Amino acid sequence: MSEVETMHYRVLKKNHDKMIQALVKALDYQKANPSLINYSLSRTWFRPAPDNSEQEIWMFMDESSNHEKYAETMKTAESDLTAGDFRQQFIDMVIPDKPFSGEEVGLKHVVWQEIPELHVELHEND
Repeated sequence: MSEVETMHYRVLKKNHDKMIQALVKALDYQKANPSLINYSLSRTWFRPAPDNSEQEIWMFMDESSNHEKYAETMKTAESDLTAGDFRQQFIDMVIPDKPFSGEEVGLKHVVWQEIPELHVELHEND
């Protein structure tokens, strides 16, 4: 069964391109070192923050078939010096605030389990 881990965070609009550049470098490193973090798909979205016109709310989604292994590799990746440098660049641009009203402060990961019977992919609509 597929599981997805998501995280929401805020970024200043003025740092939009800088954040993309930092994340592209991090993902390029992960692609070059596929055993570093065990996931099969990673995607990121953003939207304007409804309560602050100078901010955006970003969300990433990492998909894996074995969340325990994914979580374990996320922890071990922290000891990788290059990955740690990319993580610090990311942290430096994240606004230390609540992503949504009422949500806990901090970079909280949330794990979702897929309902396979409701999985639809319509590639002809791409």
